[in-house]
Amino acid sequence: MATITVVGVGLEAKQLTLEAAELLKSDARVILHTGRIGCAQWLESQGIPYETLDELYERCDDFDEHAKLAAERVREAAKSSDVVYAVYDVRDRSALKLAEAERGLRVVAGPPVEGALLAYLDGAARMLEASDWENFHLSPMESALVREIDSRELASEVKLKLMDCYPDETRCCVLSEGALSRLPLYDLDRMKRYDHRTCALIPAQRDLMKLERFGFDELVRIMRILQGPNGCPWDRAQTHESLRPFMLEETYEAIDAINAGDTDHLYDELGDILMQVVMHAELGRLHGEFEINDATTAICRKMIDRHTHIFGGDRADDPDAVLDLWSKNKMKERGQRTHTEVLREVSRSLPALMRGCKLAEKAARAGVRSPDARTLAREAAERLAAVPDAADREAALGEALFLACALARELRVDPEIALNEAGDGFVERFAALEEDCQRDGISLPAGGENATKYWDRVKLR
Repeated sequence: MATITVVGVGLEAKQLTLEAAELLKSDARVILHTGRIGCAQWLESQGIPYETLDELYERCDDFDEHAKLAAERVREAAKSSDVVYAVYDVRDRSALKLAEAERGLRVVAGPPVEGALLAYLDGAARMLEASDWENFHLSPMESALVREIDSRELASEVKLKLMDCYPDETRCCVLSEGALSRLPLYDLDRMKRYDHRTCALIPAQRDLMKLERFGFDELVRIMRILQGPNGCPWDRAQTHESLRPFMLEETYEAIDAINAGDTDHLYDELGDILMQVVMHAELGRLHGEFEINDATTAICRKMIDRHTHIFGGDRADDPDAVLDLWSKNKMKERGQRTHTEVLREVSRSLPALMRGCKLAEKAARAGVRSPDARTLAREAAERLAAVPDAADREAALGEALFLACALARELRVDPEIALNEAGDGFVERFAALEEDCQRDGISLPAGGENATKYWDRVKLR
């Protein structure tokens, strides 16, 4: 195969570098990514023959397909002669496709399409193609430089994506038709004209007080400020141990929101849980123990290693098969040779009902199946009835409760939730009892001897 040279030629003929001009004047076959650039007019003025790949735009459904076909066309041409492939910016996706496959590819950079916008850049920037707006990964701590905003519709999509990260009032620099202007981010889709040369620079917003939306990185930054030398006295005084009750409290409040079907409350409570995670990670970093990336790496590695039906060669076609595979992979990961080791690993810090369910579940995964639900219910009732006469009532009641946990697992009922709901029902019935007593002039606990009569009445409602 002959040589392929990718050369950046800019958008205007006057942007051609001397090296680009020499390459275009060589005996190589000249292919333009598009004829809608000044290089095409310059080639005509020099009498240099060329061809374009513009017709591929009509044939392709998306830019990825276009890049693939463009690279294939260039490689095909290089089978018979040297090729100079002219793109207005060497970051074009088709150039990347060529670079992935061609070891001897030569690349000659030209002027960046962002041009004068680079003079206004302060620090790092995300270089983005407007057409890829759905995949933007943004941070307000970095500027965003978006190129090829070629239509008002695309500008609108880009604007909405950017406003998820940057304040609406952010002053942007926009390069359009060779002219530089400044406008607020919310006006990015209100300009008169757009074409493939339109680019926008959205400057970094490092002042936390000016942000309207926050991502994970900002949460980590806030926590570092709070726990830093000049931070909050309360936050700085915390330890892993002192934060334990808050982790539990926030988790239960999130569960309350789920039970209530209150999604607005749920995301707020999930934020509180996330804050607890970041606080522990920052404490770990300050004491040289670990940092937040260790936590995210651990969970990502765990998800990959245990979902071998997704990231490996195993198969699991239903939820039960997934759980069996998860258990097998977890045992392998932890070097556990017996299922007894698995049961002993279940944390004693869990609420007793939850631990009971987990033990029953893991025993079932090991093949020790519980009786059917009706048999379990009968056995639990028999054990419960025998408690008052048992020599060791605590042990007898524990056995009855464990059977209730096994029954809950068999019925796919969470016993913690079930007991909490029963507690709520008890409170409501007690409230009705007290209202009836007060209406009849009876006060509790002085009139407690009548309470049973009222209790039996409210239970029937």
